[in-house]
Amino acid sequence: MGNRKRLKRVDRTYKDLKQKQKAKIADGMFEKTCDYYRKHGKMPEGEDCEKIAGQIYQRVKGLAEKASFDEIYSLYLYRLPRYETRIAENGLPEKAEEKKDDTDKPKAKKKSMSKKVCPNCGRKMKQQFIGLQHCKCGMSWKKDIGYFERTGDMVFALERRKVGKKTKQCPVIR
Repeated sequence: MGNRKRLKRVDRTYKDLKQKQKAKIADGMFEKTCDYYRKHGKMPEGEDCEKIAGQIYQRVKGLAEKASFDEIYSLYLYRLPRYETRIAENGLPEKAEEKKDDTDKPKAKKKSMSKKVCPNCGRKMKQQFIGLQHCKCGMSWKKDIGYFERTGDMVFALERRKVGKKTKQCPVIR
């Protein structure tokens, strides 16, 4: 029965792929375009587009055997102007190699991301909200205020504030 499911998956075209798989392919397209732009200082044209589409096609071929090169190439040409405007507006994204430095560290040490240390007892502070951290000894830290002593009548809450068109939640002490 496992073989039948496997055969069904091979029969797919690009359109039959899951949205997550298509998103991964689109990310790969953008990454290849950024690599080309870093190397040459311009967007790919002509044969260079075909080479990049060929590299992407090899990746898609493993997922969807019935996908044609023309389909992938036309999809890449369709997305290329959008990638160009994205690079022009936001600049080139940083390389993924910088993230690999974190993978050298053991995963157990990544668990506590808090960098704030209580000035009273020296423990790491726990985050309640973004910009608000607490310690067991009664000391707290807020982004705007800094360190302060908690009292029994303090209430910590999130307040909704409208900034432009967006609504943000900000920590508030009442």
